[in-house]
Amino acid sequence: MALVSNPVLGVNLRKNQNSKSLAFGKYYAEVDRQKTLNIRGFAEHMISHGCVYDRGDIESILIKVTECLPELVAQGIPIQLGELGIFYPSIQAEGINNVTPGLDPRALVKAVHLRFLPNASKLGDLSGPAFKDRCTLELRNVIDEVVIDGEKYKKLVPIDTYVAEHQVTP
Repeated sequence: MALVSNPVLGVNLRKNQNSKSLAFGKYYAEVDRQKTLNIRGFAEHMISHGCVYDRGDIESILIKVTECLPELVAQGIPIQLGELGIFYPSIQAEGINNVTPGLDPRALVKAVHLRFLPNASKLGDLSGPAFKDRCTLELRNVIDEVVIDGEKYKKLVPIDTYVAEHQVTP
């Protein structure tokens, strides 16, 4: 099976329910996010594309990547994974007024983040606008929040059903 050249990305709409917002009542698009694929599922997907390696080999390599990549990035070493992009560290820090002897970096640094910068070269551009062009966008649902016994739940209503129920005309 060949790689999907123009994958379908589901898009849901969510209505802004914040009455204090200038955007109150407007609908905003968000990804119809599917179930997260684990390493085994990802390896099986790779095999479905005609990979010459077996699932166990692919899983072993992916597991090593998940172990080694954070280890190196934690040392300040960015890792470029081919045309995918670069994983790198960034710091969330507090400002200080003076540099003094014995200054503890742990007191300055509030968090270290593992960041990802998608490739933006002309050949394999994975930046936001260019990546959008690689996807076929499909409008799927309106996200409705329902309250049952005081608990909020997300309800997905297919676009056609939502339009019919709310008598929305184009």
